[in-house]
Amino acid sequence: MNKINLEGLLSNQALFRHISPFELNVLQKEVVKVELDKGLTLFQKGDISDGTYIVVYGLIKLGIPSSHGNDKVLELIRPSQSFGEAMMFLDEPYPFYAEAVEPSLLLRLPKNALLRLIEQSPLIAKQMMIGLSYRMLGFIRDVERHSLQNATQRVIDYLLQVSSMQGSPNIQLELKKNLVASLLNLSPETLSRVLHQLVDENLIQVSGSHIHIKCPETLKIYQHGSALNFRPHSESLTENKAIGRHFI
Repeated sequence: MNKINLEGLLSNQALFRHISPFELNVLQKEVVKVELDKGLTLFQKGDISDGTYIVVYGLIKLGIPSSHGNDKVLELIRPSQSFGEAMMFLDEPYPFYAEAVEPSLLLRLPKNALLRLIEQSPLIAKQMMIGLSYRMLGFIRDVERHSLQNATQRVIDYLLQVSSMQGSPNIQLELKKNLVASLLNLSPETLSRVLHQLVDENLIQVSGSHIHIKCPETLKIYQHGSALNFRPHSESLTENKAIGRHFI
């Protein structure tokens, strides 16, 4: 990657939009480009933190390994999002691993370079605090969802989030069934049961990892349980029962 492209990538990141051209020039000399193929690990749990990472494109999974093979997915990191800041500030090893779910390009910001920039620029410090605050708020909302929502509500919430991110009611699930279930703190069997339930209720159609949400607003109403005996009446329930039973 040449200097011009790297400068453009950095300047387009929210964290660095307000720094001076001089600061940007200094930073790009220390930033390291990291390319990962699908399935490759960036670092393992217990590795020492050496900086912060920003995802340029691709998708990174943060997870906790399990001796039983059922790893716990903590978070999915998407383009323009960063991770690893907390461990960098605390001088703590990573409590999770990072793995590429799809081919990804990341920028690694070395610890010393980033700390020096934070000392020089209050705007950078503020932006990083905002990012960490959003991350903490996200974890609190996840705990709230897992504590207060039932399995059906969690699955619907996830489907609607993916639909919103992809800008279409026809969505492509990013993860395999066991990883989606782990992200939602469900068993794979429970996830499959809920998807079958939503198909039977004529709310979605499923074909492999492709899911069509028939009406997002109707799905939201079903999620919130506004009617215990809710049944969509615009189409026959029997029509969808023969459609797509091969989930994810």
